[in-house]
Amino acid sequence: MALPLALPSGRPARPRNLLNVATLVIVTGGTALFAALISAYAGLAHFAKVWPPQGVKVDDYVGNMLALTAIMSAITVEWAWYSIKRDDPAQATWGLVLTAGFGASFVLLLWQLGRRAGFGPGTAKIGPFAVVYFAMLGSIGLIALVGLVAVLMALVRTIGRQFSSTNHEMLRATAWIWDFVVVCWIAIFATIWLFT
Repeated sequence: MALPLALPSGRPARPRNLLNVATLVIVTGGTALFAALISAYAGLAHFAKVWPPQGVKVDDYVGNMLALTAIMSAITVEWAWYSIKRDDPAQATWGLVLTAGFGASFVLLLWQLGRRAGFGPGTAKIGPFAVVYFAMLGSIGLIALVGLVAVLMALVRTIGRQFSSTNHEMLRATAWIWDFVVVCWIAIFATIWLFT
C-alpha cells in the first residue's frame, strides 16, 4: 500500500457555477435597462402625435439583417456549448468561430445603422425619438461588444482544450451572455420595426 506523499490542501474547493450565477445577475440588470428603454420608447410613442417624427426614416433592410444575424449567432453559440457537453472540441471550435463572425457582423451592422440614420447626434434633428433610439442602439452595441469579447475568450480556451464535458462553466456563461444580446436585439427590433 502506497502512502500519499503530501496531504491535500486544507483550502475549500472553489464553488461551482459561480460564474454562471454572476452572469445571471448581470443579465437581470441588463433586462431592467432594456425594459426601461423600451418602456420610454413606448411611452413617448403613445403621447406623440406622429411617431417616428416627420423626416425620420429607419432603415428596414439593416434592421432585418441584424435580426437574422442575431438569430443565426444564437444557434451557433448553443451548438458550441452542446458540442463541449459531448466532449467534441472541434465542433465547439467551429460553433464559436461562426458565433464570433456573426457577432462581428452584428456589431458592424449596428454601427452602420447608427451612422446612416440621418438624425440624432451631429444633425439638427435631435429630439425624444433620436435620444431613445440611440440609447437603445448604444446599449445593445456595448453589450454586443462585451459578448463578442467573451466569445473570443471562450474560443481561445476551446482551441487550447481547456473545456470538457465536466468543465464548461465559462462556455455556458458565454452562451448566456450572447443569448442575452440576441434576446435584447429581438425586443428592440420588435419595438422599433414591428410595432412602430
